Amino acid sequence: MNQLFIGIIMAMALGGYFLYQQNESLKIENLAFQVRDQEQQATIKAQQESFERQSSALNNMTARNAEIEGEMNRYLDIFKRHNLNKLAIAKPGLIEKRVNDGTKKVFETIEEDSKSLDNLDDPTTTDN
Repeated sequence: MNQLFIGIIMAMALGGYFLYQQNESLKIENLAFQVRDQEQQATIKAQQESFERQSSALNNMTARNAEIEGEMNRYLDIFKRHNLNKLAIAKPGLIEKRVNDGTKKVFETIEEDSKSLDNLDDPTTTDN
């Protein structure tokens, strides 16, 4: 009978040791999963912030595009109403100055837009 109890105690001790080792292994895996989960949460948060910045920039650019299209339509309307060849022949100094000023403004706008597009990917730069 004592040998039976000793056998049962030995079986329980081996089972307990096995369960203890399994528990330690699961604790280590749990820590690894927690670290991975934190990294994934940080990545998701960074992606959401990036998406919000891009959405904001896209909305700003869409509004700016609407302004530019309105301006373009006004200029096209001016070209439709006036014969610029006839006016340039009659008053070359007037037309030349206006065309040069308009060209300068267009190039400056393109340069500003290019800078803002270049800064979209850089989270440390703020829009001006």
